[in-house]
Amino acid sequence: MRQLLVWQQAVRGRTFEHIVAHRLLRRFYRSSEASFRNFMERIVVATLALAYLHICHAENASVTEIIAYKGKIAESDIFMTLPEINGGIVGSYHYTRYGTTIPLRGSIEKNHITLTEKTAYSEAEITAEFNSRLIQGIWKSDKASHSFRASALSKSYKNLIGGIDVFKNNESTKIVITFIDGRSQAFEIDTLTDTISIFFEDHNFDGLPDLRVLETSNGSNRTYIVWTYDPSKRAFEHSKEISMLSSPKVLHSEKAILSLSRDGCCRYIASKSVGNEKHSAEYEYEYEYEYEYEYEYEYEYEYEYEYEYEKPRGVERVTNVRTNTTITNSISQEEFEQKYLTPMGADGL
Repeated sequence: MRQLLVWQQAVRGRTFEHIVAHRLLRRFYRSSEASFRNFMERIVVATLALAYLHICHAENASVTEIIAYKGKIAESDIFMTLPEINGGIVGSYHYTRYGTTIPLRGSIEKNHITLTEKTAYSEAEITAEFNSRLIQGIWKSDKASHSFRASALSKSYKNLIGGIDVFKNNESTKIVITFIDGRSQAFEIDTLTDTISIFFEDHNFDGLPDLRVLETSNGSNRTYIVWTYDPSKRAFEHSKEISMLSSPKVLHSEKAILSLSRDGCCRYIASKSVGNEKHSAEYEYEYEYEYEYEYEYEYEYEYEYEYEYEKPRGVERVTNVRTNTTITNSISQEEFEQKYLTPMGADGL
């Protein structure tokens, strides 16, 4: 099936059905020793191939690319993360000196990028041009105008991949990636989503785009099927470790991957690896339970209420992987949210 799909892409102006039928019949007529039985077998093969084709059809998919940048506005250092889908951008940046996240929205058209930032105090616009992995332009507000320059920390997937095709049958989905050198790689996946969502982002900070596909999305908890690009094999390799994480976020500024899940209404569980350390934390927000008791006295009802109040509490554990030692400390709501809920340098999704 894979060879037939690749062949379909190579032959323009002719449908897959025409190609299969024509090729089988041509082989038959070229063979002077072909029997009627062989002819019927080939017709059956062609029929089965066409039947499978109608089950396995092209599927719409969204492709999001997330790239991190380091640069400067005037002489101030910045760190920026830009997720792009269909030319639209919803990202963020921060000044490394101050550490406050500033949201960005904008668009990319060919080699031109326009970004708008809005804070409680001001608005500004970035207009710039792409040149390979470098963005150069102007940051401008009502009060000032400064030079803007940023370098990508990883390559775009478009430097490796020339085409992405998605085919779905009754049981699974096939993603076929065609590299710019003509090679192809196919992935058989099972997802519990209505549409196929593909993401390219550098997960292991080697400067090359990696791949993940949204597997499940249940409220605030998400899981992905993840592959990292292996330059020695020139192929994507399945990453079991990252695929097991809940709602993973790549923290490019820390070179860490964050996993975050929510249990019920008020309890969050998070973990991330930074160098030789593994950080894990739990935080339970303040909540109140109400219990209602009903008593019936002849034709009247009486109600009693009981309340149970839980104070917020959090704990963080830091484990040194080399020495296998763990330090446990309490963590405040502000610390938990800054480190795990709204960390800087994440993909912003």
